[in-house]
Amino acid sequence: MTSPLVQRLVASIDQCQDADGRACRVAELACYWARVGEFGEAERLRAELRREFGDGRNVRVSVLIMCIEALLIYFRELGPQARDRMMRASLLSNAARDSRLIALTSAWMAHIDFNLNRFETMASSIASCLSSIDADDGTADCRVSLVLGDAFLFVRALTFSNAWYARARAAAGKIGDQAAIGALTYNRAALHVAGARFQSLNGPLPATEIRLVLAEVQSAINYQAIARLRSLDHLLQSANVGALILQERFMDALPHIEDVLKSPDAPADSAQRALLQADLALTLACTGQPAMALQAIESLLGMNIGSFGADDRAVIWSTVHKASQACGATGELPRYASNVTVAVEQHNEMVARLAALLTPFEQISAVL
Repeated sequence: MTSPLVQRLVASIDQCQDADGRACRVAELACYWARVGEFGEAERLRAELRREFGDGRNVRVSVLIMCIEALLIYFRELGPQARDRMMRASLLSNAARDSRLIALTSAWMAHIDFNLNRFETMASSIASCLSSIDADDGTADCRVSLVLGDAFLFVRALTFSNAWYARARAAAGKIGDQAAIGALTYNRAALHVAGARFQSLNGPLPATEIRLVLAEVQSAINYQAIARLRSLDHLLQSANVGALILQERFMDALPHIEDVLKSPDAPADSAQRALLQADLALTLACTGQPAMALQAIESLLGMNIGSFGADDRAVIWSTVHKASQACGATGELPRYASNVTVAVEQHNEMVARLAALLTPFEQISAVL
């Protein structure tokens, strides 16, 4: 199924007689391809635009080229250069006083900084985006609303999260952006799984909470299939693994874990891969394969776990603790438990800090 946004952009490119206007539409299309993982096509269009507009004669095109480059880096490799490139685009947009570009680049800066736990700059970018939102066509509105939906869900403020998600979905529907709706369904599912696993550190969750997590994951999987979006497959598979672990369906989880770990899409030395490795150890330990479980733990301990977010670290160390205990390897259990305690405290402090920064945006969705 071709996205309505792609159809509209392609038609506009074909009909546009103005070279600058056509270049902007091409750049917007390239940004879409970067977001859905069609990196070859996005790169081809970026190179074409660089050849023709690399002299910087058109500020709007220059900013959009930078956006393509930032999104390619971000979605292809999660590289730190993505933030630098988007920051340059944002600075140029502000220098040109182009409200639509200010809204767009600020929305993407908020997205990147949220995922880097740079919450103060995220909040500043959200405010900048919202102050320029009247000039937006719905693209920035969709992105910043999605960021706020994610952020409020992360701090468990579900009422505000749902309101911003609804706004993001409405904006995505307005412009026909299927990829954004796909990202929304995935983000909600992944954050629900992550939140549930963190909550489960205190004990088993109610069946109603687990059913909600399962419903979110299945909804995301169904939408990706219907819209024929493939760029999030490995992430959805990881979210599904998390849901299976919450249900203690270790035998069912094992083949899914192995599939994602074999995939080149799961980045090396990432929290995603580390948690999958911990889950592998737990599933092996709980399915009567202690020797292989201990090997999985040994491989995991070679990763730089300390560089991950506090919530990821808490779940990883807790899972390693459970796996080691199931294997009868008790020597390191106190250290693992201590790591969990430290990570939980750090995560709770971070959530409190983020919740305070989000306070100005609790009611704004109702008045925009």
